[in-house]
Amino acid sequence: MKVGINFLLRLVFCGIIFVFLTSCTFKKLGKEVAILNQTSLLQGTISSTSPHKKPLIVLLYQLLNNEKKLVAYSIHHTPGTFTFVRMSGQYLIAGFEDANEDLIYQPTEYASYVDNATVINVKSGEDLSSLNLTLKYPDDVSLTESPDLTTLATRAELDLPKISVGEIVTLEDPRFSQKNGQLGLWEPIQFLLTIGGGVFFLEPYDPEKIPVLFVHGVGGDPKQWTSLIHDLDRTRYQPWLFYYPSGLRLNMTADFLAQSLSKVLVPNKFEKLVIIAHSMGGLISRSFVNTIAQKDVEQPLKVLFLTMSTPWGGHQAAQIGVDHAPVVIPSWIDMVPHSPFQQALFQTQLSDNIEFHLFFSFKGGRNPFTNGNDDGIVSLVSQLKAEAQDAAIKTVGFNEDHTSILHSSYAAKKIEKLLTTFANRE
Repeated sequence: MKVGINFLLRLVFCGIIFVFLTSCTFKKLGKEVAILNQTSLLQGTISSTSPHKKPLIVLLYQLLNNEKKLVAYSIHHTPGTFTFVRMSGQYLIAGFEDANEDLIYQPTEYASYVDNATVINVKSGEDLSSLNLTLKYPDDVSLTESPDLTTLATRAELDLPKISVGEIVTLEDPRFSQKNGQLGLWEPIQFLLTIGGGVFFLEPYDPEKIPVLFVHGVGGDPKQWTSLIHDLDRTRYQPWLFYYPSGLRLNMTADFLAQSLSKVLVPNKFEKLVIIAHSMGGLISRSFVNTIAQKDVEQPLKVLFLTMSTPWGGHQAAQIGVDHAPVVIPSWIDMVPHSPFQQALFQTQLSDNIEFHLFFSFKGGRNPFTNGNDDGIVSLVSQLKAEAQDAAIKTVGFNEDHTSILHSSYAAKKIEKLLTTFANRE
């Protein structure tokens, strides 16, 4: 049976669709989940004795065959938590403050190692969550490595080199296919290895244009934004597309988004960002927006954040899938109503520089999985969760179903008006 791409075929029937799927599908999913279960979290805190408020970069090296290889890195705009997901092996964690924001380490920059450069032995499935990285004065600590995160050679050595940050594409790119969106749900690791994902551009970066980041939902792909992108004023805005495997845990995907965008935000200075997210993409985007709200910087980024038909309260079908499916898609765990991921989203209050608008759709029926009125896919109770409405500047309803809202001319006009006001605001 061919699994559809939209939220209807992906999530609402997740509790019953496994009855009809081939055993091969769940066998592949089982292998993916088994791999994820063998991974370990390397988590800790990064802080700095520096008086400057500059990006902090954490570097993860793996020791293989007497060689040290940079396999991953993350960028942080304030002290806080860093996380890497790894298989078993030997690792070394270092960090530096990118004082001139060029993504290149210089000996004059604050730096340090975790545990004084002691090798970290990681065992399969065993998490390490108390790693500490405190960046120190250049005369006290100097890195023996010379990481340059701007070179093609460095990017080629990193894990998952297919991850894109700023690659210029068209919406007809073959990677943006229904089949690949489907792959991202059922085989997220295979998606990352073969498709990659990341943040894609439809035109060269232009510092004079405001970026508009589009974030799809479960099983989706960037093509679903074709209508809204067509209506976008390309003289004022530049569309960016976040493409990701929707089968991963949502906190992993939110971190994937944060790290992908950081690699664009640090070298390119701009003051405004628009985020438009659909369905489950709204949950992921809110998690990312929370990191922006928590930043303590001299000139905070101004954000227009708009979500469409987002299941803020989760979905009952996800509960059915978790309870009864032969193998559980990881993202279902976070989509269960009132999951810890959902509860954590509203623990961070949005700052004054973040303008949140909530769009919901109500044209549907009485879906047996929603326990009430819905848009054909997600219940109004979930879309209109009290905490989400409280955080929104304005909540607007549309006589559209869960997917038709993406093609609504009325919604497009509303978005155009919001964008114009946001762009003209000082």
